[in-house]
Amino acid sequence: MALLTWLPLLLCGVIAWQLSSGVARDLPVLLIDQGHSAIGRDLAVRIEAAPGLRLAGKVPDLPTAERMIRAKQALGAILVPRETARAALSGQAPVIVYFNASYPSAAATIQREAAAVIESANARLAVTRVGIDVLPASMRPAPVRAITVMAGNAQASQEQQLVSLLHPALLHLLFMLAVVSAFGRELRDRSIAEWEPDMPALAGKAAPYLAVFMGWGLLAILWLAGVRGWQFAGSPTVLIAGYAAMYLAYLGMALLLVGATRTLSQSLSMTGLYAGASFAFAGAIFPLDQASLFGRVWGNLLPFTHFSRLLARTWIAQGTPASHVGPLLWMLVIALVSAVPGVLLYLKASRDPRSWGRR
Repeated sequence: MALLTWLPLLLCGVIAWQLSSGVARDLPVLLIDQGHSAIGRDLAVRIEAAPGLRLAGKVPDLPTAERMIRAKQALGAILVPRETARAALSGQAPVIVYFNASYPSAAATIQREAAAVIESANARLAVTRVGIDVLPASMRPAPVRAITVMAGNAQASQEQQLVSLLHPALLHLLFMLAVVSAFGRELRDRSIAEWEPDMPALAGKAAPYLAVFMGWGLLAILWLAGVRGWQFAGSPTVLIAGYAAMYLAYLGMALLLVGATRTLSQSLSMTGLYAGASFAFAGAIFPLDQASLFGRVWGNLLPFTHFSRLLARTWIAQGTPASHVGPLLWMLVIALVSAVPGVLLYLKASRDPRSWGRR
């Protein structure tokens, strides 16, 4: 009951809350202004104005900043050397950004935001320097500027990109754990002798789990699309069909594991190996194109890999109907290939008293 009710709500709720801001904000950084120059004061103001950064303080030297970063009082530091103000008059002045690489996501944000802060300060300095020699009326911004966008990727929001993936990643793991527990307990507790399952009985036992987790999938979609306002680029109906195909595939694998091992503890351990690490092999965050042969093969044996591809072609970008067929078919093939032997093995175990009572 916990796997069906409060655990999905708790875990999905925590993920939604953690990533609700969309991007990292107010990351603490230190300013080391060795020359106490106007450039340093200007950078301090711009750091406070940057949405991703927060000025955690000004420190006199780099060793002090390093101690504070190691103590987790800050995640990075911006150093303005003594010669910066003088060098700005003759050429490019050095401003150095230090960051804690132990936190790669925060480090990437600090690098991006610090670069934007320095660039804005640099633009002001450039206009000031040019304005000394050129009449203000003749100064104007560049007529063309470049805007780079990754084709087919989500907007710069961790909420849309990660929550849309992490919710089904959690749900399919909980679903498989619930189904393995439900069918495995019948063998472990010997209650299968009273049940005497057949094909309709197996379908009837699995149906509530499919229904409940389809409901959780719909709630996950409703949260992001209805409450948070992330609109579908493609068809939500296709994504719902993807949820159903994914659950059927993991249902087949659950029956296969229980039927093959006839032991609940072993089935749960193998569930952790098969479904627990599927997010890493799905190709959604870490691309499979350059992975090893084992990584590519293993990733394509996981239903979540194909579901994540379908999600990208329905929510993030608008895929063609032909691009939807492949992921759906792969999940249904996994369901069929695993469910047929899984049902046969489980029914065989249900009629063999030597398979009952194993821990």
